[in-house]
Amino acid sequence: MDSDSILNVAIIGAGQSGLSTSYLLKKNNLDHIVFEKGQIGNVWRTQRWDSFVLNSPNQFNLLPEDSMDSLHPEGFITGQEYAQRLQHYANSNQLPVREKIEVLSLEKNESEPYFTLKVRQNGMVETLKSNQVVIASGTQTQPKIPNISKSLPKQILQLHSSEYRNPSQLPEGAILIIGSATSGVQIAEDLLEANRKVFLSTSAVARMPRRYRGKDIMDWLGKMQFFDKPVAQAQPYEIEMVAPLMSGVGELGHTISLQSIHKQGATLLGYLDRIEQNELTFKNNLSENVQFADNVSAELKAGIDQFIQATGIPATPPVPDEADLPDASLLNENPVTRINCEEENITSVIWATGFSCDWSWIKLPVLNDKGQPNHVNGSSQVDGLYFMGLPWQRNLKSSLIFGATEDAAVITTQILNRIPSHSLK
Repeated sequence: MDSDSILNVAIIGAGQSGLSTSYLLKKNNLDHIVFEKGQIGNVWRTQRWDSFVLNSPNQFNLLPEDSMDSLHPEGFITGQEYAQRLQHYANSNQLPVREKIEVLSLEKNESEPYFTLKVRQNGMVETLKSNQVVIASGTQTQPKIPNISKSLPKQILQLHSSEYRNPSQLPEGAILIIGSATSGVQIAEDLLEANRKVFLSTSAVARMPRRYRGKDIMDWLGKMQFFDKPVAQAQPYEIEMVAPLMSGVGELGHTISLQSIHKQGATLLGYLDRIEQNELTFKNNLSENVQFADNVSAELKAGIDQFIQATGIPATPPVPDEADLPDASLLNENPVTRINCEEENITSVIWATGFSCDWSWIKLPVLNDKGQPNHVNGSSQVDGLYFMGLPWQRNLKSSLIFGATEDAAVITTQILNRIPSHSLK
């Protein structure tokens, strides 16, 4: 790589967002390079447990002009299989990806028209130049573990959900999972299937039934244009919401809920409040968390019913879904609010508490007071610098795989508008 030459465009990150952008730039005959610090689809390879399956059906996981080949449109594939599909997409389209090159910093001197990227490959650091830059490195790069974790007894094994792989990884004894969003409940189910004793600390997380009236729930939401809601119309609480409870495990996936986890044998708890040596105290809000998920599911199904009635779209009658049915006994029983780790033989704690992102390597005025990217539809306030793969970048589906195609098209147009026509081959 010639450090004296100036790239047209540098893309940082070779996940679905970076590859989508690369494909469209190549289609428009614009030379560029994609830098990936690990392998293509690195997050899918390194931050998921062994039995992990995508939450979205195959038909919602396509990149620009991609095809499902022999995949069932309403079926699901594993995270490792999806990483392999990304690798195949890059190879078959001959995208200019350079793996195992980490971008250490991004700067721009006001007196120069180009950006400077300090990169490291094979232990060697060099500085590169690029006229435009697309940051597609993802927002789930740093495991987020609360400070309260430091109060747990030292003998208890602590893992973040991104480090969990399978039940055999954990010592004998019970497991406490902190966090009941998608990762937390799916890991709980994985452990319960291995006959492990599980405690699950919950919070208020929305739930969606996997299928309803003959279709996958995402199919209905797509037809209702639910995912097209623009960021300008989103309420603050919508932007902050975590992904709803869903699971793609099984031929057509299945509904996963707090009550289904409970029926499989897990002890459900409220929100973790305090840790005092071996004594853990939880808020008395379990019933509220269960009720919240029930209400979201009921409102969603009612909305689908109204849509079917208004449009006349053919649909089968509703059928009972045990995992989606409210459980009155769970709502009415007295919840456990205090447990002793030693008495319950809790030997492992899994923090399913999400991720943050470290943007400190960006040495440019493009972050807000919360340290998050300042942008409009992915375009930053620094001319020639763009973001891809941000939640609610343009609309709700920006945080989903299939939203990358439209977002990449918008960014590609912005990039091409800054390129003289004679520079395009």
